[in-house]
Amino acid sequence: MTPRALVTTIVALAAVALPYVAYADGPPTGYMVDGGITAGSIRYAALPAGHGTLIEKLALNGGRPLRFHYVGAPAGVPMVAMDGTAGGLSHDASTLVLGRPRDAYPERHSTLYVLNARHLNVRRRISLGGDFSFDAISPDGRTIYLTQLSRRSFTQYSIRAFDTKTWRLLPKPVVDREEPDEAMAGLPFTRVTSPDGRFDYTLYVGGDKPFVHALDTVGRSAKCIDLPPIPDGATTKLHLSGRRLTVFADGAPMAVVDTATRKVSKPAPARPVPLREQAGNNGGGSNTGTWLAIAGAAAALAATAALGARRRRTRRTA
Repeated sequence: MTPRALVTTIVALAAVALPYVAYADGPPTGYMVDGGITAGSIRYAALPAGHGTLIEKLALNGGRPLRFHYVGAPAGVPMVAMDGTAGGLSHDASTLVLGRPRDAYPERHSTLYVLNARHLNVRRRISLGGDFSFDAISPDGRTIYLTQLSRRSFTQYSIRAFDTKTWRLLPKPVVDREEPDEAMAGLPFTRVTSPDGRFDYTLYVGGDKPFVHALDTVGRSAKCIDLPPIPDGATTKLHLSGRRLTVFADGAPMAVVDTATRKVSKPAPARPVPLREQAGNNGGGSNTGTWLAIAGAAAALAATAALGARRRRTRRTA
């Protein structure tokens, strides 16, 4: 069995264990990345330490430790796309948001930690009733975006904005104002952020049609940009240059989005690659890693849903 066929089987088995998941924007909610997140020459990481978490601020050149801080509870750097893209750090490197790893569905209470990224001290511990996970953050850390899952179904969700000046969750969900009732489904495969940190562009695949979800983290609004079909199992990537967002599938450009007008066009024909260059540039191992990450997240999501169901059955029979 090929690696892709193996992963397809794992994902299919995971799909049997729980309903198909629909996301507005964000990762398979509640999962963390092991490698931390970087900004310039600094890396931030969250490491398990006893019953808590050691937060590290390291210099990339040589890995020299700059600061440490201990949080007396499990916490981690949030994952915002299936390819392992990390989130949680504001563009100005002033604010770091850590999530609490998911261990059940639905979560009755959700916890996030908002840290001063320069000194690593905890500014505020956010505790919310319901199932919330980190999705995005504005460049100055003023607004944190959260994915809220319904207690009844993974397919019911909303994106909520949390104001760090008032420390309040805003009442209205963040939607595409031109199409507020449009249903969205799929998995966030990859994400790219504008150079100023204002816009997050996330590619969703797996629903009725692929689309790019453009989240304006300053304007507290979102737009959905429909794309032409993407081949099943393709390795995807986004590249942003100015207002030109290029969508790649298996290394080839398949669509170009004008982020200002939302117009989607076909890319210019690529120069044919000589056979001798193709032989040395087939990118053999990259697809397997991406698909294994997807399978792992799907299996983990199924496991947490099953864990939550077992806990509820235990409480009913006790």
